Amino acid sequence: MTFDVRPIAAFDLAAANTIGEEEQWALAAAPSGAVRLAGEDRDPVFAYLCTAGDTVLGWVYGASRPPELGYIAVDRIIVAPQHRKRGVARALMAHVLAAFPDTKVLMAAWEPDMVAFYAALGFHEDDDGGMTNQL
Repeated sequence: MTFDVRPIAAFDLAAANTIGEEEQWALAAAPSGAVRLAGEDRDPVFAYLCTAGDTVLGWVYGASRPPELGYIAVDRIIVAPQHRKRGVARALMAHVLAAFPDTKVLMAAWEPDMVAFYAALGFHEDDDGGMTNQL
């Protein structure tokens, strides 16, 4: 299957929000027109959509952190249940890592059952118990 990963646009919101399992992770348009998590007040650093043709397969989102922290974070990565284990999350994460090649990336959205997946992408557990791609 060939994936297309691109920034999420406002016109993608309805389709992107149909694949999430929890309403709390819905995407919305901010007054500025940026796409962000509903209820989120931080500016997004990235919001990418993965599609195959006209089908939305998944999305990944990261909001801003204070620059002095020295990293960006993946706040949410959502893959439609019927498209899991087909490389969608890997394509989304590859896009994030390519877009921010010299930046420390923290997996704020990681779950213990996903440790092997993130480790395969070069992430490891840090001193704070999170997953990161750099020391």
